[in-house]
Amino acid sequence: MTAPLFYVDNTPYRRSDCDRLVQPLANSALLREPAAIRLAVCMQNTAEWLALCLWLKRHGASVLPIHPGTPQEAARALARDTGCNHLLFTDSLQNARVEDIAGASSMRSADGGELIQLSSGTTGKPKAIARSWSDIDREVDAYVTQFTEAQGLTPVVACPVTHSYGLICGVLAGLARDSAPRVVTSLNPRFILAGLKAAPEHLLYASPTLVSLLIQMLPESERLHTVMLSGAPLPAPLLRRVQSRCQRLCQQYGCSEAGCVALATELHEPGQLGQPLRHLAVQAGISAQCPDEIRITVEATGQEIHSHDLGYFDTRGDLHFLARTDDTINVAGINVYPGAVEDVFLTYPGITDAVAFKQPDSFAGERVCLRFVAEAELDIDHLRQWCRDRLAPHQVPALLEQVEAIPRLANGKVSRRLLSKTGQPAERTQEVPA
Repeated sequence: MTAPLFYVDNTPYRRSDCDRLVQPLANSALLREPAAIRLAVCMQNTAEWLALCLWLKRHGASVLPIHPGTPQEAARALARDTGCNHLLFTDSLQNARVEDIAGASSMRSADGGELIQLSSGTTGKPKAIARSWSDIDREVDAYVTQFTEAQGLTPVVACPVTHSYGLICGVLAGLARDSAPRVVTSLNPRFILAGLKAAPEHLLYASPTLVSLLIQMLPESERLHTVMLSGAPLPAPLLRRVQSRCQRLCQQYGCSEAGCVALATELHEPGQLGQPLRHLAVQAGISAQCPDEIRITVEATGQEIHSHDLGYFDTRGDLHFLARTDDTINVAGINVYPGAVEDVFLTYPGITDAVAFKQPDSFAGERVCLRFVAEAELDIDHLRQWCRDRLAPHQVPALLEQVEAIPRLANGKVSRRLLSKTGQPAERTQEVPA
């Protein structure tokens, strides 16, 4: 019997299982010429989605994966807006019916097919990013070549495999290493911890929020093996807590247009993004004192990408992230990076969440504001004096606001731009004299 290609919630799926799952659709008239279609797929069954995705990739078709929780009408609108001419909205490939999308544009796909992804950026409004399968193969090859520490580990993918982080870096890179990825669809932390314990030499792909929850529930005598993080760098206090509960903590950095851009195989400090992958040329500032926008060039195609992230290279060649360029706060000509302010406030006893953002200031141009969540009502006068002992004068928030919760977008991100536009909340607010 052949080895499993992947697992979904402990159930193994071999190549023959995948072919059997896809067969009803593969035999349909629509897929006789798969290279001619742009297919939007919204499926509840993760194993069937992965089987179909691998089949479509192998046959050069273009596919837009849509989160399985998306309502049918919304999925139909996404298909139409991204130039997909067909939608597969189903619980199972058995007797599945592919719907023609009326009004879809005649958008052409690259030779060999494309993976079409949705990016929310910082606004939450979806935009379509199409990458050829050959481009993704180059990314996977560079990722596997650079990430030698992952060889022999079992990838445990506890994040959506409809997104590039889980699909490309978790599943496709695992397959390229001949290491069957284990995809987890249950978000029950005890179930995930049991799966990690069953695969002691694991490489966990999960969101920072889920990793934080897992280490809270992990018995004190146990540690995770290798944990990969993606997205915004962790605040320093949380980073130290996660580091203490795993043998190796990694961080990857990327964007929708290029996939994974850089990889830190041993994370030491907040904002560290690691070395760029070899198929990309990356430009940034030369030091923390002289940062610049992180700009990426895909060498095979010449595609140039502006990340709108501010970063720099250190003397070892590691890329570092400081802030989104539009989140950087310019106080009287001096840059303030929100993460540096938030890291300080998150060390104050009882503060559980904090976000720094900017507002216009008639004297300094811009001023630093901070909203925070705490376990109990805090003495803001005391907090004001406390932060003055730990921050430079231009970093001290001019406005401190204690709130019940920090509002987040549907993708879990904080939009500092939207916070900047909102008025003062109903909770406790205090101006801090400069």
